[in-house]
Amino acid sequence: MSVAGRAGCVPTMSESVSMSAETVPCPFCEADLGVRAKKCRHCGEWVSRSCEGCGTPVRGEWAARGLCAQCQAQRNVPVVAQGTAVVANHKSRGAAIVFALLFGGLGIHKFYLGRIGAGVMYLIFFWTLIPSLIALFEGVNYALIGEDEFQRRYSV
Repeated sequence: MSVAGRAGCVPTMSESVSMSAETVPCPFCEADLGVRAKKCRHCGEWVSRSCEGCGTPVRGEWAARGLCAQCQAQRNVPVVAQGTAVVANHKSRGAAIVFALLFGGLGIHKFYLGRIGAGVMYLIFFWTLIPSLIALFEGVNYALIGEDEFQRRYSV
């Protein structure tokens, strides 16, 4: 009879030996987990689940990511070592449009988009009004291109 079938009973020596053989360490916090555990009850990390892309079962760090190696490679998602933070450098297209149309002569939109050298050039030549004309066209261009194309060009 299994331990689960005898509620409230203390497992015998042979049952506790077989229970320890059915545990695996959590790859994140090293706590003992059952072989069928999906999520660690100690640290809360996924230790086993299905891939979100194809449904194959994945364990360990791949379970925490939610994708198997093949699906992650297909999505071109970089593999990041566990414990490091990934900060997305998402730029707002609307903010870039406003900065280009209102403060484009000073190059504020270039600084916002991470183009520091171009921003400095705009500042040096702002008195000629040429940067203002260029920024007007850039603002219209930002408005006309799609969000995906904007993120591809200006997000690092």
